[in-house]
Amino acid sequence: MSEYLAILAFSPSVRYTIGRFRPLKPGQVLRLLIISFFIGAWITSPFPQDLSYGDLPWLSGISGGGEIMEEASLIGTVMSGFLLVLLVYALFSSIFQFIFVDYLSSKTKELLPSLRERAGMGIRLLGFYLATILIIGICAVIVIVGIAVPVLLSQPDNPAAFFIALMYALAGLLILIIPVWILTIITTDFVVPVMIVHTCGIIRGWRIFLQEIKGRWDEMGIYLAIKIGINIITGIILGILLVAVMEGLGFSSLIMIPGLSSSQDLMSTGFILPFLVMAMITLIVMTPVVTFLRYYALVFLHLLSEKYSLLPYQEI
Repeated sequence: MSEYLAILAFSPSVRYTIGRFRPLKPGQVLRLLIISFFIGAWITSPFPQDLSYGDLPWLSGISGGGEIMEEASLIGTVMSGFLLVLLVYALFSSIFQFIFVDYLSSKTKELLPSLRERAGMGIRLLGFYLATILIIGICAVIVIVGIAVPVLLSQPDNPAAFFIALMYALAGLLILIIPVWILTIITTDFVVPVMIVHTCGIIRGWRIFLQEIKGRWDEMGIYLAIKIGINIITGIILGILLVAVMEGLGFSSLIMIPGLSSSQDLMSTGFILPFLVMAMITLIVMTPVVTFLRYYALVFLHLLSEKYSLLPYQEI
């Protein structure tokens, strides 16, 4: 087996991706757009990072304890509903990771049969995602309590020192979550197809994949470097395109930068249209990119072992 599997997998992945989009078939493209939507390829930066008590108009004028309890109950209900929607979306996103592989690896034009078949695996994958979120949350608490809080307690009148300590804490958190992020990439790109082939859970899927990749971690490093590089380049191009389109339509491109738009602006109807435009452009641009990257993972997996020849035409 060649020591340059990640590079060898590139050309067939381009060919497969071009074959999916040329000649243009509206039904096929629509299904890929649906899949891309559910795996999160449309997400830009819709939420502010400067939400404060004063940004919530129904809270800023509250003075009585009873009113506070009522509003707290309302906020709790809204947040619970929001989290429920996110959880349902995350579940569908997990299931559609399997549907994506099924759709690319077969000639079927239907998504619903795969949705029913892969629901159980999707629930297991969701459990993995929730576990990674929990790990990141624990890491965040550890670094903030260990770095930022001691500075705040020792120098309560020195906000500059606390801010610097917070920056160090965030840098430490970034270092801690990079392995979790790489773990998530490997799970989505390789463990998911292994689960499909062996009809197994995520833990057994990881064990099987570790046996297949044993002694080839240099190739995995090249694969991750290529994938991350493609994502960075695509992000830069997408950012330039979004700025050009938003400015051309008369909207401020600053709304794309988290924290620069207040929550009052984001709650207004004037934000809805530019956000929908950004989401649509992002979805259209990212759909061929995520299609290529998933083909790339499947071709790479095939080169690792022919047991995972999931693609319909093995011209690799």
